[in-house]
Amino acid sequence: MSHPETCTALSQMEARLRETRHNLYELERSLRDRAEAEAISSRPKRHRYNRRMSNWSGADEEAYLRILDRLTDNAAADLERLRCKVERQDAAIEAIRRKYRVDAMRPIFSPL
Repeated sequence: MSHPETCTALSQMEARLRETRHNLYELERSLRDRAEAEAISSRPKRHRYNRRMSNWSGADEEAYLRILDRLTDNAAADLERLRCKVERQDAAIEAIRRKYRVDAMRPIFSPL
């Protein structure tokens, strides 16, 4: 494999890895958002005291964590599948970089 072909293959692999990491991040974020929404709806507040004061109590945090654990357990197979896929893709990229001695910096994943 020539150097341009290697660089093209690596850039395509990095793009697929970035997409997989994004999918994992989105799944984790959706679980957190759903747990927060369920925690808020399950523990309604009577009144709001001040806009600067948080109405989130320790009991709310416990409910949130309990709901998040339940949702994470339900989605454990999908989460594990995506995490394993990220590890496999990352290992494949590193193997090609070592084999063809590519020293260029790898892109850094940022979920935003």
